[in-house]
Amino acid sequence: MKVNMILAVFTVTLFLAFGYTAHADNLHDYYNDVTENDLKNSIILSPESSMAFVNGQKKSAVQPIVKDGRTLVPLRFISEGFGAKVDFNTKTQSITIKYNDKTILMKIGKNQISINGKSSEMDVPASIYNNSTYIPLRDIGEALNKKVVYLNHAEIRSYPLIIIRDVNGTAIEDLNLIRISELLYQGKSIVYSDRFMVVIKENGQLLFSNDFNYFEPFNYQELIEDKNSVRLGDIWFKTDMGHFYLDYAYNTTREFILYRVDGETITRVAIEKAPIKAVKTYQNEVYYLTRYERGIPNAHETSNLKSATFNNGQWTSDYLGKPGFYYGFDTLGEVYDWPITNNGIVAFGYQRFGDLSSDERKKTFGLYRIERKGHHHELVTP
Repeated sequence: MKVNMILAVFTVTLFLAFGYTAHADNLHDYYNDVTENDLKNSIILSPESSMAFVNGQKKSAVQPIVKDGRTLVPLRFISEGFGAKVDFNTKTQSITIKYNDKTILMKIGKNQISINGKSSEMDVPASIYNNSTYIPLRDIGEALNKKVVYLNHAEIRSYPLIIIRDVNGTAIEDLNLIRISELLYQGKSIVYSDRFMVVIKENGQLLFSNDFNYFEPFNYQELIEDKNSVRLGDIWFKTDMGHFYLDYAYNTTREFILYRVDGETITRVAIEKAPIKAVKTYQNEVYYLTRYERGIPNAHETSNLKSATFNNGQWTSDYLGKPGFYYGFDTLGEVYDWPITNNGIVAFGYQRFGDLSSDERKKTFGLYRIERKGHHHELVTP
């Protein structure tokens, strides 16, 4: 059944209410993988809430309603949210919208809409309900050259959402940002989220989810090795800098994501294609080893030993040692310790990448002192 969506126009008496901002919250503060530019010229509403997001900023709005199978949303809110000027003439009951080089005209009780003098017929006439004027969304969306997406109720969706954005803008409806919006509409307290996971707080407890629907406790758990299974994610590391959590994006990118968890402050340290197998900290720096189980992308340009530094609110990582070298593990997968001091990192290593014979590769076996900055090492013990 086709869902016809209708826009609502504020009357002059509600104009001041439109400008009221409930909170200064920004979706960018909740969702780590979206930028201000992604949210630019976008509006998110729900027929079940008076809350809306304009350019990512949370605002109060006239709550959309559903009437006779049609979803009704506020026109003035949407038009002015995109920078249009709206005029409502109470004497003539006419509406004028000026947006860029367009002039849009309509009248209460009439089906006609005029765009720069060209008239067309709307499915539903402009009508007033609860001191607000409603018109079809499809027509105003086309008039403003916007993409309109309606996400209805589904088994995994708690709130129906209306998304209006630039036609060529970021398809935010395809991001987990939408799940975050739904959680906010439900009144959930979001501690952290990105495209891989979300952490919320309920009854004083942190809960996390990889699918953004089903949550479980999020707290440190000591890893218990099981020889009969290989654990790639849901692993905690305890270090001098506190706890780190390793997530594995099995259902999406198959990447390994390392987070630092400091109480309710969660930051994403690194994303790797190869499994992260060990994490250490030294003087506010994070060091970790990846393992060559599924290959290391661009192995000739990097190594499996990485360092991460926190600057300007985010982590940046770089490889250590010489490109093409593999540290911390031998050819049989045996694990070696890799102590860190002011003088560097001492670890077993060998040149794994390159057209080397077995004997030539064995000649590179040894303990190396790897500088904590840069891409250099020196052989300590062959």
